[in-house]
Amino acid sequence: MKVFGFDPSKSSGWAFWNTERDHSSIACGVLEMPKGADHYYTGDQIGLKVTALIRQHGKPDFAVLEEQSLAKIGNTSADAMIYPWLATAAIVSTLANFGIPYGTIPAVSWRVSFFGKGFKPPLDNKGKKDWKSAAVAECERMGIVLPPQKAISHNAAEACALAVCWRHSKLHARRYEPAFMQLLQQRNTRAGGDLFGGAAA
Repeated sequence: MKVFGFDPSKSSGWAFWNTERDHSSIACGVLEMPKGADHYYTGDQIGLKVTALIRQHGKPDFAVLEEQSLAKIGNTSADAMIYPWLATAAIVSTLANFGIPYGTIPAVSWRVSFFGKGFKPPLDNKGKKDWKSAAVAECERMGIVLPPQKAISHNAAEACALAVCWRHSKLHARRYEPAFMQLLQQRNTRAGGDLFGGAAA
C-alpha cells in the first residue's frame, strides 16, 4: 500500500511511504514557495507541485493531511491561519482530481499515535512544548532522511508522522469510505499474518 502524508502550510511538508517497506524508506520533502509568493500564487504552485509528486511516485492508495483548526489561537496572524487552509484546499482538490481517497487527522490525535500516550515533548526557549523538534528527532531515530534545512525539516517530519498514522484518518467525502475500509482490512489481515507467522510488523 502506498500513502502520501501532507502537513499543509505555506511550506507544506510531504511524505511518501510504501507500507510494505520499513519506515526508513519514507521519502519526504517540503513544497517550497518562491520568496514573495502571494496567496493566489501559493495555491497555484502547491497544486502543480502535488501533481508532480503524484506523477513521480505513482498514484497512492490513500493520502492523509493534518486537520486544520477552525479556532484562532492566541495572537495567530491572518497569514498563519490562511496559508494552512489554502494549502489544504489546493492539496485536496488535486487529490480529488486524481481520484485519490484522502482523510485528515488532528495534530492532537496523530501525536498520541506517533509518539505514544503520555509522551512529553521538549520545551523550546520560550518554555512551550516543542512538538516540531520532537517529530524531527523521532523521524531521525527511525532512519528517515529529512531535508537538511532545519527551518523546514519539521514540516517534512510531521508529514512522515501523518503517513505512518494514516489508519486514524477521518474521511470528509463518503465516496471514499469503501476504499478506506478495504485498506484497513488489508492492513489488519497483513498485521495478523505477521503476528502469527512470527514476522516483524
